[in-house]
Amino acid sequence: MLVREDPSSTEELVEIVGSVDAGISAAAWSPDEELLAITTQADTLLLMSRDIENIASINLTPEDVNVSSHVSVGWGKKETQFKGKRARALQDPTVPESIDEGVLSPFDDRSVTISWRGDGAWFAVNKVEEERRRMIRVYSREGQLDSVNEPVDGLEGALSWRPSGNLIASTRRTEDKIEVVFFERNGLRHGQFDLRFTPEELAALSIPLTLKWNSDSNVLAVSYPDKVQLWTMSNYHYYLKQELRFPDAAPRTVICSWHAERPLVVALSTPGKLALVNARLI
Repeated sequence: MLVREDPSSTEELVEIVGSVDAGISAAAWSPDEELLAITTQADTLLLMSRDIENIASINLTPEDVNVSSHVSVGWGKKETQFKGKRARALQDPTVPESIDEGVLSPFDDRSVTISWRGDGAWFAVNKVEEERRRMIRVYSREGQLDSVNEPVDGLEGALSWRPSGNLIASTRRTEDKIEVVFFERNGLRHGQFDLRFTPEELAALSIPLTLKWNSDSNVLAVSYPDKVQLWTMSNYHYYLKQELRFPDAAPRTVICSWHAERPLVVALSTPGKLALVNARLI
């Protein structure tokens, strides 16, 4: 729907310019507001101009995984692991102890999320594929599929591309913890950090978290049902700098939106309130 601010005598105030019969699962404007990416319930990706004219229509298929060749060399298998006296000391720290298959989190809400890189040249789509695994696809602004993430067990629907471009953030839930995990544009894992939960808090949390980078890429907001945590990175370690609590927000997740030009100003909305916060990171 197009709502005109000051329509002429020949224009309608509200005009329906098109429809998606199958239903819309997610939508996101590019940072320059020139392109609109839409995913549909029929497993298609639509790219539209700012005038809502169709530029590309792309099918989201399981075969998309073949665009990336993430090779497993078997290091996660017991039969290929060295078990000598000093095996742990000799093990390559970059090699994982086990190989993930992409098993879905039991709390996955099957949501679809879209996040653009800060320069608008690329965007990512996080979607469950055939009820088997979550797949993060990376596309160019022309609609060309560039990569797919390597399988990660427990990966959930959170998605935020760091505006500076080097990392795509998501969340991963296991039996005993929730992690913020990072991917490179080519789909490979690139680090993670644990969120702080007691066993009781983890057991009570049934709603997936959401993520949002601020405009200068220095602060990552993690939204919970009743709070928002602000994390920063220094010397390759992530630190919790501030926690904003909204006890009346549960059971819905607090919605976070950073100011486009003032990096430490964030708008937080709950079912009953809208708060504008100047984050303190000292």
